[in-house]
Amino acid sequence: TRDAAYIPGVGPGKWRPHPNPGPANPPIANPDAAKGYAASAMPGWGNVAPFTLLSASQFWLAGPPALTSPTYARDYNEVKSLGGKTSTARTAEQTEIARFWFQGPGTWNTIARTVAESRSLDARDSARLLALMNLAMADAYIAGFKIRYVYDLWRPVTAIREGDNDGNDATAGDPAWDSHQNTPAVSDYPSTQSTFSGAAAVVLAGVLGGDQVSFSFKSGKPFEGLTRSFTSFSQAARESADSRVYAGIHFRSACEDGLALGRQVGQRVATMYLRPVGK
Repeated sequence: TRDAAYIPGVGPGKWRPHPNPGPANPPIANPDAAKGYAASAMPGWGNVAPFTLLSASQFWLAGPPALTSPTYARDYNEVKSLGGKTSTARTAEQTEIARFWFQGPGTWNTIARTVAESRSLDARDSARLLALMNLAMADAYIAGFKIRYVYDLWRPVTAIREGDNDGNDATAGDPAWDSHQNTPAVSDYPSTQSTFSGAAAVVLAGVLGGDQVSFSFKSGKPFEGLTRSFTSFSQAARESADSRVYAGIHFRSACEDGLALGRQVGQRVATMYLRPVGK
């Protein structure tokens, strides 16, 4: 997947290598590496054969808002305010949320195991729950990558530093702006954190008989020890998506549309695959 041909775009709105690439990115050869930049991660992941979807493009998104639109200006100014490294607008709880959800898809396996134990699910039902959820998350991730390399939207760290060149009078640029957390070296739209969170929440609700389930759990590395509580799976998915804005690494529309994409994938998986058998 790392060998797929990909040439970064140029001009306003197009993703290109940016500073502070996230630590989870695979080491890809890149002429700008000496400058602290990283090439785009996994450009071929959208070509991976999905487990349950007819194709990676079975569910599609209309795309990010135009740079000159009011919606883009809203998204831009929100992440600029809340997601900056030195932001004074981000609350202590929002900072905690950004840290709590840092780990990614592994967090949802913790949630599934926590709820399975609280429901006293046996080994067979627990295995089915985890299998369905991970199938959905994997396919949501593939679908998200298929879409993101079509729209190829720049990340907030690039957009805000070059905000005076985007053609929108409501987006003031800040060449010194940096994101609260390191920005992954891949384009913005959609947020795949949001896609797999939407998928996982729908599967958990479908398998366990409803969305309104209360649970608490602790965060994993590198921010161990944080505990948060939820009254539903959809609430957790929503907070997971919000975390990417608070971290300064995604625009709001990327998170909202990512959730919607993931829910479609999750609904298909929960209703069509690994049907329960008699005990």
